[in-house]
Amino acid sequence: MDFVSSQCIWALHLSPNDISEGIECIPYAQPPVGPLRWTAPLMYNSSYPNGVLNASVFSPSCYQYGTISVETNLYSEDCLYLNVWAPVNVTINSSLPVKVWIYGGVFYAGSTYDPLYNGCNIATNAIVVTMNYRVGPLGWLTLNSSLGLTGNYGILDVLMALQWIQDNIASFGGNKTTVLLFGQSAGATIAHIISTLPQAASFFSSVIAESGAGRTLLTMQQQATVGNTFVNALGCSNARNVVECMRKISPTEMIQATPDNTAILTYLPNRFAPHVDGKVIPIQPINTSPKVPFMAGTCTMEGTLLAYFTFIKPEQVTINDYINYLNITFGADRVASILTVYPISMFNSTLWPAFYAIATVLTDAEYTCPTRRALVTSLSTKLGTYAFLWNHQPSCPWITSLSANILSLLGPTHTSEVPFVFGETMQLPPPNGTCQMSADEQLLSAQIIAAWQSMTQYGYPAFSNGSRWPDWSQRSIGVQFTRNLTFTVINTTQCDFWDAFQFQNTTNSTGISNNTFSTGASMETTCFGHATAVVALLTIFFGNLCM
Repeated sequence: MDFVSSQCIWALHLSPNDISEGIECIPYAQPPVGPLRWTAPLMYNSSYPNGVLNASVFSPSCYQYGTISVETNLYSEDCLYLNVWAPVNVTINSSLPVKVWIYGGVFYAGSTYDPLYNGCNIATNAIVVTMNYRVGPLGWLTLNSSLGLTGNYGILDVLMALQWIQDNIASFGGNKTTVLLFGQSAGATIAHIISTLPQAASFFSSVIAESGAGRTLLTMQQQATVGNTFVNALGCSNARNVVECMRKISPTEMIQATPDNTAILTYLPNRFAPHVDGKVIPIQPINTSPKVPFMAGTCTMEGTLLAYFTFIKPEQVTINDYINYLNITFGADRVASILTVYPISMFNSTLWPAFYAIATVLTDAEYTCPTRRALVTSLSTKLGTYAFLWNHQPSCPWITSLSANILSLLGPTHTSEVPFVFGETMQLPPPNGTCQMSADEQLLSAQIIAAWQSMTQYGYPAFSNGSRWPDWSQRSIGVQFTRNLTFTVINTTQCDFWDAFQFQNTTNSTGISNNTFSTGASMETTCFGHATAVVALLTIFFGNLCM
């Protein structure tokens, strides 16, 4: 696609200081509808109506599943679009470095429509790209190999978007050889996966994984079990042509049949997610290494946000809830050994002992320690390995459903670094909030933006004064993001326990109960006795990005 001659309309959405502008709703693949549902994406090869692309509005979001979702005014299967931001003075010869963002959402949700992912503030000396990719069953459905539905369509979507960038980003003033791939949560998991794929090595030059690297993926057998249960719930298991039957199912019917993605149980094997298929993902990513300079990090208290959105009333969480969580997530045979390392008495000095016990185990087992494993595998490449710990509690809520009062109880939690990464410090929660971060916090945001820019441009992180981060080593030296930036030894001693434990989320790995999937019941969930729907983690965006 020749974007120089295609009469693309640049969306004149200027950033507040008029330093960048964005072009939105660019198709990078053919709509994955009808016979293209559950197939690898095809490069977009259609013409625009009248030869002109109206890029002044956002595309529809991909369908969302469960209560953790992005609320927009439009969902569609025709959702494979991307957005580009660039400095206002960019030319076709600028050859700027490129930052490519992958959103999170536990593989069930997420959209570039989310106001946190506003590329305006970080496109001052780079090109910024965000893309939609398929999530939930449309992104990950896997059946027996003889049926041809092998899953990992969300991964293939991101790879197609990266190919589009290679083919077209020069027309926007970008340099296709200097590309940072970065993401958060599930987006970080995808970024880490893709960083290890031999077929993707030419698509990017560096990778940053925020709160999601190093997870052990499901096997194809596990995902096929999930898929077969889903097909049965939709009444297609006995059809003469199962795939044809499934392609006739409406997205609404699929949403009703999809299990809720309860926040603290999002990485069990009975969920739609990426898996090792021997082809797209040939081996476990944690058993190989990133092919480029690699940075990964986590937040100090990742689990508090997920626990909060599960229970809503932390003061009502009991020790029985804690033990139930351990049983469901790790299996009854492992509870005693975990309680030895994380006894409830360890949290008696906190306001809500059982709540913080769950949050701490979740932080260590599913974020801190998988991230350390990913960093260790990166060391073997000698290409550059860097680590960070986000240890700052924002003064402003960045999600509409969070109050200022609850922030002090959650600490530096999951997603709390995202507004700083995108420079969203003035109107929180975005896009039209009334809370403004302090001057110190705005400086902190400027430093993390500078480090991410350096990783993009040079393959190593450095602060705004040019001071380069040290390489990470087994001694765990990394950067701690607080109001006062420090190089420190990041404490990961608890990971020795989890590594020996060989945590792989194997509970229910050989079989999933028939009631895992709904046949049309309410998607609200009862979790550990608290009949409360999980509040959406992501916010509503009522406007254009760069106004």
